[in-house]
Amino acid sequence: MKRAPILTVAVLSATLLTACAQEKPELRPTRSAGEGAWYKSTKDERTEYCEAYRANDPQRPIMIPSYASAESEDEFADDFYNVLKKKC
Repeated sequence: MKRAPILTVAVLSATLLTACAQEKPELRPTRSAGEGAWYKSTKDERTEYCEAYRANDPQRPIMIPSYASAESEDEFADDFYNVLKKKC
């Protein structure tokens, strides 16, 4: 007669384990390529980027860093410029 409660606990445990295994962990938002380039750069480089961004001088363009990305050069440049808008 003790088998019924043990069987019930085993079935409930298996059900709970199955439910927990199906839950997906929260994913952190991924960084864009522009953000990756920003965080990879040094403090001095970030200062230079912000100075050039604030100056908005065509004679002193913003030096876009190189960074591995699936984006085209223009798309990456636009993305990096948007990061400068936020960070500077």
